[in-house]
Amino acid sequence: MRHKVKMAAALVLMTSMIAACSSGSGSTKENASANPSPSAAATQGPPTDLSMIVQSHTAFPQKTDWIIYQELGKLTNTNLKPSAYQGNWWEAIPLVIASGNMPDLMWISGTDNLHKYGGEGAFVNLLDHMDKMPNMKAWIAKNQFEYKNLLSADGKLFMNPTKGGYGNYDGLWLHREDIFKKHNLAVPTTYDELYTTMVKLKELYPDSYPLYAPSWGIMNQIALSFGSANAFYINSKTNKWTYGPSEDSYRKGVEFLAKAYKEKLIPQEFGNVTNAKRDELITGDKTFIYFGYINQIDSFNNLARPKNANFKLSHFTPPGGAGAKGYHGFEFIQMEGLAVTTTSKNKDAAFRYLDTLFTDKAQEIVSWGKEGVTYEKPGGVKKYLPAVKDTNTRSIEFGLRTAGTYALFDNTANISLFNEETKASYEAAAKHIAPAIATVVLKKEERDSIQLKQDAIGKYVSEQISKFILGTQPMSDWDKYITGLNQLGLSDVLKVFETAYARSK
Repeated sequence: MRHKVKMAAALVLMTSMIAACSSGSGSTKENASANPSPSAAATQGPPTDLSMIVQSHTAFPQKTDWIIYQELGKLTNTNLKPSAYQGNWWEAIPLVIASGNMPDLMWISGTDNLHKYGGEGAFVNLLDHMDKMPNMKAWIAKNQFEYKNLLSADGKLFMNPTKGGYGNYDGLWLHREDIFKKHNLAVPTTYDELYTTMVKLKELYPDSYPLYAPSWGIMNQIALSFGSANAFYINSKTNKWTYGPSEDSYRKGVEFLAKAYKEKLIPQEFGNVTNAKRDELITGDKTFIYFGYINQIDSFNNLARPKNANFKLSHFTPPGGAGAKGYHGFEFIQMEGLAVTTTSKNKDAAFRYLDTLFTDKAQEIVSWGKEGVTYEKPGGVKKYLPAVKDTNTRSIEFGLRTAGTYALFDNTANISLFNEETKASYEAAAKHIAPAIATVVLKKEERDSIQLKQDAIGKYVSEQISKFILGTQPMSDWDKYITGLNQLGLSDVLKVFETAYARSK
């Protein structure tokens, strides 16, 4: 699933990023193991019933008769019995575990629940059974970064890695290319130039808000291009853990937004902008610079062109602030997969299912579907059939790229659904993605020791930064804000991160 990093999670710890959503790029040859087919065990004897519970996404509610379940069942010699978490799956996971009635496989997103309940004995340590999963073992040997991000503090692996579902990134800076060309506006390369461009656009369109900044969450992107981050992270210059919202470089990004708000260059409903309002601004010549998602290029262009044939939303190179390099965001690491439950009576079948997902054949099925139904291979090149008209149809009708159905996904399948405009933006934006942020895994006692402090820091920062941007608190109070941050125990949190990071190395 696409997981857009929520600020609350990012402020607590970037290791818990979800995401909705992965790193990985390209080809089957790069991503899958050398073994092109499932193990012989998958084709011997009658199929094994295998229950699994996964996320039912609101955009594509789970259907138990999806083609993907049928095809994976055939490939792994299992009768898949899928069910879905109801309501808030973050809350549902603990309830399923507490009930004692766990399925054979449970879909998990992020590492908080994974390590908590794995450590308490709910999930199997997959490393103890690698002899039964040679394909996964071979892939892990070549992809240590993704693998190590999932390890618990005591070095256990409770779910399979995933890669490729959403490419290396999913968010990017977009601009109204037609408006920029119409008024001979150069694409800004710095935030100073960006501000000047926004002022010019405001003069040309007085009732506009040139930059779409709906909330202080936009600091996720802006802080990065000022050489900071909106999270706890490793500062590459000092090689020390730091907290972005405490840095002077972060302050400069906040000053940019505060100045833009004062001059009405960003929406004045800051913190309360609805999606409907966003769509109205973007398609109605009232917003011209927007941080969005790759699929929105096509959707906004299609939405606006019936009334404005020249409308063109496209990528632009992100500007840098205060001498730093501009980035769209960090490389996306997908933190979701399936855990084998310790109560399962079909563990060998569960291991077989997971292991098969790391083969070339499985990657083709989970990415493209069923040959002759969802795709064909003219000249040996895979191509979706008309039945798969877009990414939503692919998931809604066939279950492709849904929770628990893949470990390795061929990102060329995603790119194949882009039109030429979107594909050009995707390829251009890929050159401006920052390396994935370093991660740490905390022991339970470490996590418990700083949880309340992290929560307090996150709440304090969200309130204070919003006040700075809205002008209800002057930027001259920044030192006072830092004092408050330190009083909440920031140094204690950073000390725990440093200890955990040193242990992981």
